[in-house]
Amino acid sequence: MKQFTTRQIVLLGVLLQASITLVHAPAQAADYANQHAYWTCMVAAIVLCLPIYVVLRIRRRFPDQDMLQAIVSSHPVLGRMLLSVYLIIFLIIFARDLRIITDLVQVTLLPLTPIVVISLIILLTLVFMAKGGISTIVNMTEVFVPLMILTLLTMPLIFGRNMDFAVLRPFLHPDVGGVVKGSWRMLGYMADIMMLPFVIFGKNYSPRSAWLGHLTGTVFLVLIVLLAELVIGVPILSRLFYPSYELARQLQVTDFLDRFDLFVGALTVPTLLTKMGFDLYVISLTLKRMFAPAWGNLIVWPVGLLGYVCSFMLFSNIVQIYEFSREWTVVMVMFFVFMPFVLWLLLRPKRKEEGGGDRPSGEKQDNRQKDQLGGRTGHAHL
Repeated sequence: MKQFTTRQIVLLGVLLQASITLVHAPAQAADYANQHAYWTCMVAAIVLCLPIYVVLRIRRRFPDQDMLQAIVSSHPVLGRMLLSVYLIIFLIIFARDLRIITDLVQVTLLPLTPIVVISLIILLTLVFMAKGGISTIVNMTEVFVPLMILTLLTMPLIFGRNMDFAVLRPFLHPDVGGVVKGSWRMLGYMADIMMLPFVIFGKNYSPRSAWLGHLTGTVFLVLIVLLAELVIGVPILSRLFYPSYELARQLQVTDFLDRFDLFVGALTVPTLLTKMGFDLYVISLTLKRMFAPAWGNLIVWPVGLLGYVCSFMLFSNIVQIYEFSREWTVVMVMFFVFMPFVLWLLLRPKRKEEGGGDRPSGEKQDNRQKDQLGGRTGHAHL
């Protein structure tokens, strides 16, 4: 089995950072930063540069392990306690994303279908995706993320004269407080890119792939927010729940393709499903790292059903998710921005005994060989 390429890691970074973020975070940014909403993406990206740099330093110590393995191998007891906290965070992220895409599909595509049925259909898709492993998710990412980027690059050509650059004035006199508040909302979604090193082995998570993925995802978000401001307008943009969908509705190619938003939706929904499949895979892999060598694929269904229940218990409607992003950013900053610094100070690989020292038992040697084989293939299996 081949290792991951730089292109694949870059596309995964774009998927995690930009897919769910573009659903309704641009409206929250515009509500605070007004015409400088696109600045919020850049400010949040600058903040995320610090934990990415620290994680890249950690991966040098554990080239054959992902972050989950590194935490458990360095501190078996405290590491599993920390993984239990991360497990709850990953579960809330999965429940949030499931609720967001369920409401989006109901509002835009299936308004007469009960929301419970829509969510179950989505969950069924995600379970089979997560059971396929990280290779399945990467393959889907290679299909849909480049198509989304290509669609974004063609949007300015289609909008043409519908873009009003006067809405960006004044260019260099932003409301600093508003930009900071908007960046705070953006950071809660863009920080999902920090889930990537928890799955990808150190050898594959290279500096080039990490920085290119972060940069590409940031540029993608900046362009989306800019297009939404230029086409929809800041006053309307700040009052929308799904600004990206409304932006797609403005697309019209001649008189015969006035529903071009259906084509964009056909690309957006699978991309969002792929991101949620990654969420479910991370949760299942975390459980496996905590209780290895237990279960594997058997835990995907129970975890998916738990996330399904939590999506309705934690968020009764989309408005609660909209307001929840303010408090949720505090959690993301604690565990995805500050915690990597703590891990960098605490995580150290254990020294291997040589010569006449105590050697591990045959069972431990077999497990170590399996871990090394997984590191060489670049895949974290369930």
